[in-house]
Amino acid sequence: MKKRIFLAAGLCFFTACAGRGRDVRLTSEPSIERAFDIIEGTKLGKPLLRFLYKNPVLFEYSNTPGICHKFSLKKRTIYLPVEMKGSDLILAMALARAAYIYRLYTVTGLDEIISEEEELAALFQARLGLEVNLVNADFAKAENASALKKDFCTYIMHPSSYAMTQARKEALARNPDCQRPLDTLSGQQTWLGKIRQAMNDDSFPRLLNERDLQRVRKGMMTMSEAMKNDATVRAMPSYETYRFQRTFYDDQYTIFSNFEKTFRREIKLDESWRQFHKEEIDRARAEFSDCNL
Repeated sequence: MKKRIFLAAGLCFFTACAGRGRDVRLTSEPSIERAFDIIEGTKLGKPLLRFLYKNPVLFEYSNTPGICHKFSLKKRTIYLPVEMKGSDLILAMALARAAYIYRLYTVTGLDEIISEEEELAALFQARLGLEVNLVNADFAKAENASALKKDFCTYIMHPSSYAMTQARKEALARNPDCQRPLDTLSGQQTWLGKIRQAMNDDSFPRLLNERDLQRVRKGMMTMSEAMKNDATVRAMPSYETYRFQRTFYDDQYTIFSNFEKTFRREIKLDESWRQFHKEEIDRARAEFSDCNL
């Protein structure tokens, strides 16, 4: 399993009091703190907040283009669109989606955010919106929340499978400002197959470097980091390279297999939730009867 090592000094930032009797600080923004309060007050959100307190990451507003969440997980920071600031409920929705993705990323051990995480997060975000009983007026308070409203409408007006398809289209669309397009699980598995084949030739360093360069283009990694990684791998003795390659393949194969199980489990959880919350969904359909899908 991939190991993430963080310097103790970097964690010290998170030890400031959050004001709720916890020795963890997840944000410096009062509005984001209020959004955390909303999430923690829900049945769906409470376990997510418990996870965040045990695995802290900093949530701040983005100061770069793109109305979307952005991940800088090496810095342990997630950036939220400042346009959501006008409504605490809508901000809580945006925050919950990003936090859910972070939890999946951390628990499964994936090396990067992939489309399937966005798909599951879209379902979770909509379920949370139903639990807090969102209304049209909430979206009107937030600036440029049309995309979030569209995602919510898609969930309440269509089956979850369609909502996931729409989320996948967004995740795979080219949008460098939002670190997209994302990779898919099948894409990662295809790449891992090439890693296995590379055990018979010398293409392993090249394959790793090509992946890092893709991350550079998405803004997920700096060019200097990619060059450093490439130099480190190429400097390994042959016997050490093979051992590293073998271990790398086995670890990634296990991670992908576990993610597939998690993915299927989360879909079943959503199906069950919809069955037991038909009344809330019907009420939302009446409230959002003007959804333009």
